[in-house]
Parts: sequence; C-alpha cells; structure tokens
Amino acid sequence: MNGWRRIFVSSLLLVLFPLLATASTLMQTDMAEMTADAELIFEGRVVGARVVGAPGSRMLRTLVTFEVLDLIKGEYDQPQLELSFVGGSRGDLTVQVSHMQIPRLGEEGIYFVEDIQKRLVNPIYGWHQGHFLVEWDRQLQQRKVTTLHGEPVFALDRKRLATQAKMSKGPALGVVVEPVRGVDLPMKPADFKTAVREMLQ
Repeated sequence: MNGWRRIFVSSLLLVLFPLLATASTLMQTDMAEMTADAELIFEGRVVGARVVGAPGSRMLRTLVTFEVLDLIKGEYDQPQLELSFVGGSRGDLTVQVSHMQIPRLGEEGIYFVEDIQKRLVNPIYGWHQGHFLVEWDRQLQQRKVTTLHGEPVFALDRKRLATQAKMSKGPALGVVVEPVRGVDLPMKPADFKTAVREMLQ
C-alpha cells in the first residue's frame, strides 16, 4: 500500500507539474537574463532542512536553511535564509518532482534565487541552471565552481543569449563547461562571483 501511495503522489505531481512551473523554470535561460532577473544571488552553505505539509495533505515541501556566506545581488541582511521546495519525505510518504534536486545538507554553492517570497515549485532561477556547487578539487588543490550536474565551469559569457524558447537540457547559455583558449582551469568561487558582479554593472 505504501508503494502505491508513493506512485500515486509522484504521478499526481507529474500531471500537475506544467501547471505549477513557471516559464523561467521550464525554459532555457542565459547568464545575462538569469543575473538580471534573479531577486537574490548569494554564496551559501546548507545548514538545515525540514519537511512540512498540511495535515491530511499529500503535498510536502522541504524548507532548506542556508548560511549566507556572501551576498552577490539583492537586499538581505540576515545570516541565514530559508527557501521552500516542493518535495521531500516524511513517514511513509515521499514526494518527488521530476528533474528537480533539492539542495542537500552540507553542500556549498552559489544560488540564483528567482523570488524569496513566492512559494514556487523550486525558487532557484531556472532550477538546475541557477544552482551551482562549490567543491574542492583534490588534483588542483583549490575550490572550484561546477554546475549542479558536476561539470566544472571555466567561464561565463554574457554575450550568449537565448534567442528562441526551448526546454533546458543543460546549463544556462553562457556557462562555459569546456576549456577554452587561454582558460584551462575551472573558475574559483571568487572569480565566478566577480564575473557575475560585472554582469550587473
């Protein structure tokens, strides 16, 4: 019975998904658009998470608490920020949204937040497109920025713009995930943040 319950909830979300998602979360975006439109951009670390849901409801949300390490864009003066994501596990009920990854406890990253007030399916702009990880590179002995799927970021190109509406299947346009001429090392967090701040000028 529990297995059927999980299947039912997952199927229900798949049916409702197009109604819940906004255009910015479904379609491919680019760095210029994402940087301009995000309400908040920050480097942070996930320090807590809790799953909540109304009594009797099959809709669960995970409230993720971030320690704000560096504010790149926006107005926010608190040391911590809580963002709400659809999905999570509580008791024998698990709710998952296809193609969405909720930030995990202990991860450090750079996050482009679409809106800190609205209860969106995923508050991160473009979902995986605005969700970058900061990881330690053992070989290089330094921190590096990667996409959510683990691709190292080598550069940010503000000139690569999304010219037609299509579904996103990878990083935002302008996120360079292959070595380019003169750039053969992944970006350090400081370099990534500098590039983003330059886009805001």
